[in-house]
Amino acid sequence: MDILKQVSNLKDFLGDVYCFLEENEEKLENSDEFDDIKTRTWEWQQELAKFLPEI
Repeated sequence: MDILKQVSNLKDFLGDVYCFLEENEEKLENSDEFDDIKTRTWEWQQELAKFLPEI
């Protein structure tokens, strides 16, 4: 598997994680680390997107 495919898969996975966090925000927002996890997930997804060619 080439590196761009792996980066794309990881970006998609992080997108799924972010969606899960959004959908379950009410249940998870009591966690001290929730906002940090959500923010870092978004940031990593954006950083990975920089390595992918635009379609």
